[in-house]
Amino acid sequence: MADQQYIEHEGTVREVRDGRVKVSFVTRSACAHCQLKGVCSAADMADKEVEVAMPAWPVQPGEQVRILLTRSLGMRALAYGYLIPFVVVMTTFFLVYRFTVNEVASGLAALLVLVPYYLLLYLLRDKIHRQFRFVITQKAN
Repeated sequence: MADQQYIEHEGTVREVRDGRVKVSFVTRSACAHCQLKGVCSAADMADKEVEVAMPAWPVQPGEQVRILLTRSLGMRALAYGYLIPFVVVMTTFFLVYRFTVNEVASGLAALLVLVPYYLLLYLLRDKIHRQFRFVITQKAN
């Protein structure tokens, strides 16, 4: 098991090319360790694919591997994807409502402010992509 400062996933190598490895894995909801996890639906899972630097040993497509991401980077991704947009939406809503006293205008402005936010994330995707590096540490058992 990985150290608690890492987020760990087991995945399958999909492609090996130019010193890079594409690994796909299934993420599960936060209740993955719950005793009732067998009752959870497929909606609690999502297929993901990441590109990882080639490890020191050779890997082949179809091989099961374990990948790690530093937990602090996972928290940063959570902030970019959920926390910052939430703060931006709520701040916009209350500011617009304070000046217009119109709930509909406030709601629309709060939703529309997400367009430039996500556009900015899209434009900075290469810079952000360089920050989030998964690492293959060992082969999965």
